[in-house]
Amino acid sequence: MQPTLPGRLLVLAVVCMLLQVSTAIAQKTIDAAPSIKFGKITVDQFTSPSVDSTAEAVVLYDLGEVNIDVVSNELWLEFTRHTRLLIRRKSAYPRATVQVSTRRGRNGQHEFLGSVEGYTYNLVNGDLAITKLTKDGQFSEKASEDVWLEKFTLPNVREGSIIEYKYTIRTPFSVNYNPRTWRFQQDIPVNWSEYRIVIPNYFYYKMILGGYLPLAVNEKKNQTVALFTGQPSANAIAYRFAVKDAPAFQDESYITTDDDYLSKIDFELASYLLPGRGLHDLSISWEALDQTLVDHPKFGGQYKRAGFLQETAQRLLSQHTDTLSRVTAAYDFVRQSIKWDEQPGVLSENIKRVFDAKKGDAADINLLLVALLREMNIEANPVVLSTRSHGRVHEAFALLRMFNYVVAHVTVGGKDLLLDATDPYLKPGMLPLHCLNGIGRLVRPKLGRLVSLAPIHSDIESKSATLTINADGDMTGTITHSHSGYSAWSAQKKFATEGRTKYLDAEQKKRPAWQVNQVEVAGAERQSTIFNVTYTVAIPEACSRVGDRLYFKPMITESRLENPFKDPKRLFPVDFGVMIDETFSATYTLPDGYEVDELPKMINVKLPNNEGRFLYSVGLNGRQLQLVSRVSLRKPLYFAEEYPYLRELFSQIVVKHAEQVVLKRVSLAEKKEP
Repeated sequence: MQPTLPGRLLVLAVVCMLLQVSTAIAQKTIDAAPSIKFGKITVDQFTSPSVDSTAEAVVLYDLGEVNIDVVSNELWLEFTRHTRLLIRRKSAYPRATVQVSTRRGRNGQHEFLGSVEGYTYNLVNGDLAITKLTKDGQFSEKASEDVWLEKFTLPNVREGSIIEYKYTIRTPFSVNYNPRTWRFQQDIPVNWSEYRIVIPNYFYYKMILGGYLPLAVNEKKNQTVALFTGQPSANAIAYRFAVKDAPAFQDESYITTDDDYLSKIDFELASYLLPGRGLHDLSISWEALDQTLVDHPKFGGQYKRAGFLQETAQRLLSQHTDTLSRVTAAYDFVRQSIKWDEQPGVLSENIKRVFDAKKGDAADINLLLVALLREMNIEANPVVLSTRSHGRVHEAFALLRMFNYVVAHVTVGGKDLLLDATDPYLKPGMLPLHCLNGIGRLVRPKLGRLVSLAPIHSDIESKSATLTINADGDMTGTITHSHSGYSAWSAQKKFATEGRTKYLDAEQKKRPAWQVNQVEVAGAERQSTIFNVTYTVAIPEACSRVGDRLYFKPMITESRLENPFKDPKRLFPVDFGVMIDETFSATYTLPDGYEVDELPKMINVKLPNNEGRFLYSVGLNGRQLQLVSRVSLRKPLYFAEEYPYLRELFSQIVVKHAEQVVLKRVSLAEKKEP
């Protein structure tokens, strides 16, 4: 199995057991914590430094505190947040409007926003002016049946203002409500971010600390809390975590979703033991998660009994004899019959209704596929996964909320075959790019397992040109753009969706120098594994003339113009999703009266362990100039320690693609010289 990202992340499970505490987190504290009291401010904070002087705003202080409390014999989670922020630019004014979501449970369990306090501080002629948040600046908005948005706007904000606010959210203790995720890092610099939580030994939480930033404070202390009337004080653990001088989170190229990389702490209730109520064990193993899904009426209950598919199953069986062709036939039937509504999903209300309506989400469609394959006596099971925008799955934690998508699994010839019937252009065994996200879980009673989502296909593009150069520096000939693997899937889908004219117009807009005289398209049909477009073109003034010389870039319009990796260092892995293979080859017939004066030198750059390569070669064969440029990235994900090599490889690509060939005009006498 491909190594998964959490193995390289700062990801740590902290477990507060009933009578003992895990020692996975070592005591570590520094004396850099600022002394900040709500409503008390000093003038020097208006010029507070940060790790980025160009940022539109800076979080000077951000503190979150969680306690478990009992009110009227009911348990509540009480979360208090105190934030102080310096506004530097007008573009940061919207940050003075704070939005807090509260959940409304359909069983009557609601969250409540408690007291809200806020101030805006300004320096006026060297004196401190304070404006208080009033009720006029607070309002509520219904976002959905389950979520309300509580908003408040700090008044009198200008460039140089400091805003400060504090609020409390009270959450009823429930297996559905965990302490909120705390993010130490934001899209602007954070000078100090601290999180505190006190957990009585009645409760056992899984706490997942993730991200790349080091902790300035990482400590736990024993203490006691009095929760229940008539019960003795309980032992508890007070945790304290802090990050100092967190830089603004940069959304680097080629990552999955920001939340996979932000420094944060997350929670999951595993079990609790309350006085007189017995132990409630919520911790779940992978095997228990499998069984939960298999027994769920909206998951396993959908594909266990699907008699309405018997007629279709028998017809497909009669038309095909071997396992692979039968699997492919079922796959094609579902994806051609049911339209995807572009939504993910894990549970399905009723696949029979989806079959009749001819439309559904990912769970509807792929659980229907599992059901059809089973009706054909083919062992098929669902695989739950998390899409790239939803976040990565951690192998150490069997949490259903990590998943938001379902595909189908079969075994053919002893090999796993994953099928997603939401897309009519996918080939059997190919998952869409949004599903290529580490690992998924094959759901089978007692036989479930983690499965790799690593792609078995590459993204392969090959461009070949045969061009003739005339004495005026113009070029004419043919250029063929070939796609296979994921490149073919993308091109076929785009061609079918946009239509021939719009597709070709878009391609030509990328290359305005081309004058296209004729176009031939091959492989546009869904079952084709390739997609080729051949252009008959003229490229006027492809060469520039200086005196008796012609200059041209042999990569013509197909060069990489810039390095996507500009930063000298990178914290995050580079995740392309798939392996990449790009080739451009060209044969140029030289104009009469010219010969080669200068050629770019050959280069062959390899990444460590031969996990990537750039080959560039230009040579002369009689009157023909021959070019080959090939970029090969042989794995979909490169870790941060591999980044310098990857960045240098792309730097070499940009340099070589910009180099020119120089042709020199020669006289007939010069040609005859030995």
